[in-house]
Amino acid sequence: MIQTPKVRHLRYEALRRSLVETVTEWPYIYEHKIIGKNAETFAEGLRDFEMRFPRLNKKNSNLSRNGNYLSITYEILARDVDEIIVLWVASEEIEGFVTVI
Repeated sequence: MIQTPKVRHLRYEALRRSLVETVTEWPYIYEHKIIGKNAETFAEGLRDFEMRFPRLNKKNSNLSRNGNYLSITYEILARDVDEIIVLWVASEEIEGFVTVI
């Protein structure tokens, strides 16, 4: 089994606790939605993100009503809690990133 790096940061401890309390079996099908500014820099960052995480499956993408924001929903069969947290950290590094849901 491939192990993901341990990611310890207070900012993600609530997410870690929530996953530990709610997910009873691993691997776990996890949906990861990223929202960012609808700009070429965000699109480029998403391409890099997808290359970095080749096991991601893009489910859909949507533009906001005014076209200012783009949301992308991915699905992954996560091996453990740390793999999900690594996705969150990498998402926040994308230029034009707004939030993860």
